[in-house]
Amino acid sequence: MMILSAVAGFGLATAAIAQQGPGFSLGETVGAALGDGLVLRSVDEERLFRDSRFGQRVQAEIDAASRALEDENAALLAELTAREEELTGLRETLSPEEFRAQAEAFDQRADTIRQDQAQKLARFSQFEESERRRFFARTGAILQQVLQEEGAQILIAARAVIIGIPEMDMTGAAIEAIDDALGDGGAPPFPLTVP
Repeated sequence: MMILSAVAGFGLATAAIAQQGPGFSLGETVGAALGDGLVLRSVDEERLFRDSRFGQRVQAEIDAASRALEDENAALLAELTAREEELTGLRETLSPEEFRAQAEAFDQRADTIRQDQAQKLARFSQFEESERRRFFARTGAILQQVLQEEGAQILIAARAVIIGIPEMDMTGAAIEAIDDALGDGGAPPFPLTVP
């Protein structure tokens, strides 16, 4: 009941704001900035990283390592399948103790492979996160310069914008400036090793 009244209250408040304002409501863009004073610009942080040469290099490295891991997984699966079939064939010829020992060794090998492959997969996320941190640590001064060139004083994340004009977004200009300054970022300090 409280949730419904809160939602209804938000809807009424939104409608009241829309009626009071000069013809715009939440989710719509407006044609021009209102008044003088501080100029805002926004940047889409995800697009900034993803579309930069730096981010594209990171994604290419992850894609290459991912393909190599898939190939390795396929080879390991073939190896384990062949060994399992071999053990099935040996069941009739081995003593129960010998068979149990070989089956346990097989299970341990399979568990070790699963853990190793899961750790390799986890390194992809760790690598991407490390490179994202390195990217954003190096872009602060560049974003400040682009902000000044845009004649603005405040930069906000695009996802925080409720109402704005398309010209408010300086992501494209920021990507160009970052590409000029950083290129693909060079060799990472902790490279992603391909299996």
